[in-house]
Amino acid sequence: MSLSVFENKVIVDGESYAIEKRLVIKLDKMIERVTQDTPKIDNVLINEGGEGTGKTSSAILESAYIKAKTNREIHLFFKLEPMMEFAKKTENMIIIWDEPALDSLSTDQLNSLNKDMQRLFMTIRKKRHFFIINYTKFWKFPEYMVVERANGLLHLYSSGKRYGKFIYIRKKRLEALWNDFHRTRKRNYSALKSFRGDFPNFMDFEFDKLDVFVDEIPHSTLEIYEKQKDMAICSIGIKKSKKEIEIQNRLNNLRFKITLLYSRGIIKQNELAGILGVPTIRLREWAKIEPKE
Repeated sequence: MSLSVFENKVIVDGESYAIEKRLVIKLDKMIERVTQDTPKIDNVLINEGGEGTGKTSSAILESAYIKAKTNREIHLFFKLEPMMEFAKKTENMIIIWDEPALDSLSTDQLNSLNKDMQRLFMTIRKKRHFFIINYTKFWKFPEYMVVERANGLLHLYSSGKRYGKFIYIRKKRLEALWNDFHRTRKRNYSALKSFRGDFPNFMDFEFDKLDVFVDEIPHSTLEIYEKQKDMAICSIGIKKSKKEIEIQNRLNNLRFKITLLYSRGIIKQNELAGILGVPTIRLREWAKIEPKE
């Protein structure tokens, strides 16, 4: 797969996809933010809009642009908990949280999710991740995420049969967006916009070529993406049984013990990764697991 950037176009195996020039300027500033020597900080970009408005396709194209300029891996998660664990154990990644069923959550579930998310983002700045968060309604976010942590928000919407159209709201106007809604219940996207644009239908054509990790499945295809999304939706409201938790703990313990083979010099790390069919970064993640009885 050949991936490059020329001006405001992402080029994948010779096919070019244009991104709004003013959005490219914003993305370049965000990339500079997570690659500068000091201070060590991350970046949060929100794609917000209803189902079917093109949030995921936009996030994948944004990620392709960032990957072409930084050579970072793209990791997409549907559930917050595994995303949190991955983000805490790694650095310098492009991480997409693609929340597929926010409106299916109860108030208690949503409040719990927001508390977990806020806890993560208050402690993880120095990991230098580039986060792209796809969410259906910005006002269901914690205020901390919209006002304090996000460095920009794209409101995605459809017009007629066209999807992927967006309004970009820069960081300095996010507090007004948040306050206006909670004071008047109005979503003042147009009044607070920095600019408008639209995205091409990128995901259907190029997703399989980008080596995206979906729920930590490497080299995921569009079919794997759809399968994992369906599983995430079906699992809404289902709690893990004690048996499932026990099995997961045993699996994590086994993964940690496997890493002892290279940490104790029994086999080289890259050789072990080759035998297991996983990237070496996965072994390094397993090495950070805290074994549980």
